[in-house]
Amino acid sequence: MSLIDSDTQRQPLRSENAAWQPAMVLILAQMANDIRGMPQFAFFLIYLQEQLGLAPVTISTIVAGGQIAGTVAALLGGALTARLGSKWVIVCGFLLAGVSSLVFQMHGFWWVTLLWLIGGSGGSLITVGGSSYLTRLSAHGALGILAALYALSMTAGGAIGHPIAGILIERYGFGTFGWVAIALAIVTVLMAARWLTNLHDYTTEPVSLHRFGGNILLLLRQRQVQLLIGLRGLPTLYYGMLTVLIPLLINDLSGNKVTVAAYGTTSLIVASVAQLLAGKVADRWGAARPTLVAYTILIVTGLGLFLGARSVAGLFVFGVLGIAAAWSLSTLLYVWVADGIAKEEHPATFGLLHAVWSLCMIGGALLGGWLVRLTPGLPFLVLGLVNVGACFLAIIYYRHKPVAETMPSPQSI
Repeated sequence: MSLIDSDTQRQPLRSENAAWQPAMVLILAQMANDIRGMPQFAFFLIYLQEQLGLAPVTISTIVAGGQIAGTVAALLGGALTARLGSKWVIVCGFLLAGVSSLVFQMHGFWWVTLLWLIGGSGGSLITVGGSSYLTRLSAHGALGILAALYALSMTAGGAIGHPIAGILIERYGFGTFGWVAIALAIVTVLMAARWLTNLHDYTTEPVSLHRFGGNILLLLRQRQVQLLIGLRGLPTLYYGMLTVLIPLLINDLSGNKVTVAAYGTTSLIVASVAQLLAGKVADRWGAARPTLVAYTILIVTGLGLFLGARSVAGLFVFGVLGIAAAWSLSTLLYVWVADGIAKEEHPATFGLLHAVWSLCMIGGALLGGWLVRLTPGLPFLVLGLVNVGACFLAIIYYRHKPVAETMPSPQSI
């Protein structure tokens, strides 16, 4: 069966089947959470340095600890969703993430570390619960654009939250910003608890750790899940390296912080447009073709950055394109899972894939930092070319027919 033949054509759905209203509640709640969360991460690093006097290596250790806690929470997220339902996993995630805003009221190292670990766990629960909720809500015809809007809600939240946070901290200090963040977290939790539709996507039977571990092992044995791990992990290695190295190299070459800021802003705008385009194309023609296009762009940008690593213009242009392609793949992830994995396995699958993302982000940053010492363009070449393998994985994944719907639609629940 050919790649195109196997990729199901997506027809526009009637409005009653698209489940837009509960999806919009999820998107607005996620945006509110990121108005608080995205600037919190950026200013948390400054808080640790300026207020607690911590060294960069200690700060990096705390941040890595949060990522590790998030990895564990992501793996447990599937079992929690099966027991509580995706709505209440989202609510719990918002609650735990909101608790982390108390770090700006603390000056003890261990309290700050503990709260950051709690926040990392909450962020992963939001990811697993939100992903499962979205794919369960959305029939195939609208999933791509809903996934793009869901991803864009995070971007919009950060764009709104950063200037607000900067003004609050500049005028009133970190403590005031922390209390405002806590208030916003309470609003987010109440919004999700009150207005998110309960999909009843849970079992009344307790999920034991033994059974949970067995389910993860069963997932890992599935060929489609193994392919998804590669599809998710290989571009994340590249993306994790890009996010660290490109701003540093642009700053080294230009010596101009405005240029670095312009790169960040341009990346944000172009990546947002790319996400919407990828979601729309996936709804119209299926996810296989935009997936292959995105991987191809990653490969081309890797070659371009290898050749242009000593040029600000080369780093700027190819870096922006690489970030846009990586973000497009993040949107298409929801469609991949919907196409190849039974709905009852979505929570555990998203948890596993988020754990893969966390580990590959760390791995890409570390590997890029090691390779760049040999020659500036080498990490882009090496980690860009690994996406050739991802292209083959995508072709294999879409040789099989998409999985049939095995769960009832939200309207029948």
